[in-house]
Amino acid sequence: MQAKLIPYLEFENAKEAIAYYQSVFGATDVYRVSPTATEVEQFGLEPTVDLDQMTMNGGFRILGLDVQCADALMGQPTSSTLISLMLTVDEDDSASVKALDTLYQRLVKSDVKVISPFSKVTGGKMGQIVDAYGITWILREQTMPNQPASAED
Repeated sequence: MQAKLIPYLEFENAKEAIAYYQSVFGATDVYRVSPTATEVEQFGLEPTVDLDQMTMNGGFRILGLDVQCADALMGQPTSSTLISLMLTVDEDDSASVKALDTLYQRLVKSDVKVISPFSKVTGGKMGQIVDAYGITWILREQTMPNQPASAED
């Protein structure tokens, strides 16, 4: 079986959030789809809403990992410490380590709140930040366990 868990974030204004992640996190492969008039009606939104400013579905990649997002159509989004996003790289892969280190340096020069600095811990290196939207990000370098071969291989 193949499956993927992809973070899906809701924002008051996903168009602005996507621009933020491009600017601050260096997000790539950005896309954004506005709702159609039919979808506006289906979700009970104001018929006079500016469709170009709304995001029905959007996304981007950070360090090659997918993140999807949209406008919060069911009310005001709230941040929570219940869920954090962890970006983990193999500490034995120098290119991945460099990319994560570069991301951390980029983040601390922006408006993020550093919860714990990116430093050595048992089993690797780790740091934690909270972004402008209240989302907690954990950056982690560690030795990756060998993945067992799947039954299909």
